Amino acid sequence: MAKSPLGFIFAAAALVLAVSPEARKAARQVAVKGAGIMLELVDQVKDRTRELPSAEATIKEENDSEHHLLP
Repeated sequence: MAKSPLGFIFAAAALVLAVSPEARKAARQVAVKGAGIMLELVDQVKDRTRELPSAEATIKEENDSEHHLLP
């Protein structure tokens, strides 16, 4: 597992989390904040896409406007 530098980092992090209650508490707080940020981003994307007109509505509107312009 620890043959690469990344393996050493993961092994050290696992050891610190296994031994230190403070590290576990800090990791939990970071995880909760990260989850909150992700949920907020998802909500923002949903709100932005809800505001955009659908592709079908846009095509229908373009077709309707073309029919009005033709003699």
